[in-house]
Amino acid sequence: MEKMQTQLNSLATLLGEIIGQEISVVDIQPSANGRYFYIQAPIEGAPMLLHHYRGPFFVDMNPVDYDRLANGEISAKEYIESANWQVGYFWGGGSMVNGGYYQPMDILGNREEVRKYLRILACRGEFNASGYTPKESRCMSCPLEECSFSQFKAGSTENELSEYDPRRDLFYALLRRFEHAYPDYTLKGFNCYTKMPDDEVWITPISNYGSDDKHRFEVWVSANLIRRLLMHEVTPEDWDEYVSGFIFRIKKLYAEPIDVTPDGLRECFEEQRDETPHKKTGTIFTRILNTLRGYSR
Repeated sequence: MEKMQTQLNSLATLLGEIIGQEISVVDIQPSANGRYFYIQAPIEGAPMLLHHYRGPFFVDMNPVDYDRLANGEISAKEYIESANWQVGYFWGGGSMVNGGYYQPMDILGNREEVRKYLRILACRGEFNASGYTPKESRCMSCPLEECSFSQFKAGSTENELSEYDPRRDLFYALLRRFEHAYPDYTLKGFNCYTKMPDDEVWITPISNYGSDDKHRFEVWVSANLIRRLLMHEVTPEDWDEYVSGFIFRIKKLYAEPIDVTPDGLRECFEEQRDETPHKKTGTIFTRILNTLRGYSR
């Protein structure tokens, strides 16, 4: 226990000095399941340094890494220097794409740019959580000479680390393929799930009562695929070609996924008419989403 505390104290201190942000020991945690569909479980050797919607920066790491540190198999310094750090945020809010994000960053070799990114990220996170923007006195006391988020300093996102999000490219490529094949239907909403193959896309019907839009489905893909994309392990050059090999399947409540067919798509919305809008929204589709999302609770 004492060795573990010493190791974690050392990790928090050294990491905080590198990134220019305070890291509390209690905010360094093993993570086997990730954080809902927002943040996927970290793999070995790739800890996640994230900004939390409540304010602090924290570290999620694979339980194997955590045990190695706790047991003294690797020192805090060695771990920091050898790790493939994933940096981003966990802000929640309902949407997988807007609620969580990370990407690989060289926190040692690109230290100053990472520090700048994290300072701005902290202010962005505070604004996202509460609507608060720093007052002039706070901005003037900040060591950043340029900041794209500040109202009181010049700055441009072009001079800061970018947040390219491959999930958006994946979704729109899937949307183009799906609407081309089934023009009477569309995709709306994007989530991930741990217990599904990487080459499958599950769709669940969404309520369409009171709307003249096309019948809509929510999209689910593998959490492992999302992690590989965000970690830049998969970097498609042609997204339309990339998604051409995916298998679309319909996922109904408590049923195994079935291949998409015109009849299968139509039946999804014929079933909707068997229930009132109130019952449908509050039962069938809520339960589908809760069943899928419950994987990491």
